[in-house]
Amino acid sequence: MLKGSGGNIIVSAGQDGVFMVDDQFAPLTEKIKDAISKITDQPINFVINTHLHPDHVGGNENLGELGAIIVSHDNVRKRLSTEQFSEFFNRTVPPLPEKGLPIITFSDNMTIFQNGDEIKIIHVDNGHTDGDSIVYFTKNNVIHVGDDFNDKSYPFIDISSGGSIDGLISSLQTISSIIDDETKVVSGHSEISNKIKVNDFTNMLKDVREKVSQMIEEGKSLKEIIASQPTSKYDAIYYDHTRFQPEDFITFIYQSLIKK
Repeated sequence: MLKGSGGNIIVSAGQDGVFMVDDQFAPLTEKIKDAISKITDQPINFVINTHLHPDHVGGNENLGELGAIIVSHDNVRKRLSTEQFSEFFNRTVPPLPEKGLPIITFSDNMTIFQNGDEIKIIHVDNGHTDGDSIVYFTKNNVIHVGDDFNDKSYPFIDISSGGSIDGLISSLQTISSIIDDETKVVSGHSEISNKIKVNDFTNMLKDVREKVSQMIEEGKSLKEIIASQPTSKYDAIYYDHTRFQPEDFITFIYQSLIKK
């Protein structure tokens, strides 16, 4: 696993070449290539995008120009091809140049055989975004789950990009059904984790979602729901003070549920 300013990267290197999951920001491409060169002299031939956010796909154009085959879910290419607006960040993201767009897309799942491993790329439910994929290295029992999971932070549910609380819970249940107690779980922005922590995170989501849903049914406003602190018993674990505030997480759930 390679860590940096963007999302965590998995690298599989061997006689077939280099298979990467995500590629961080464009200015980091040379540093990423230098790190990989310490492992192998093989070229980067596959890059999988777990979703569309710039900290995971920012290196696409650089690597595409080097000949890497970029792969993603259909919705990732659709969104990367057009201007996107993030309501949460109040930011417009321009489309990627042609070389940065995935050239192979899929709607459900696909399998790539490389470096002696059977690598399953699976589209999960619309949780973090509507184009989320997980990448499971079956022989090595390692899975990259993108930003659907973080064992040290509340999640970002990108409503503007089709994410939802119910989709996120569904995605995590899918992940849990695939992995076992020995699986190394790589998330977008934390350390290597495990199935127990995935399940703990899922249970937290279910609990807070139920509390927010109940208060919506009671006619409470978002301001009142936030004031009731439905995340309080989890803040010591998932509020890391550098990413998303508890009130952000509550707002994501609220917006997701009122859109249903």
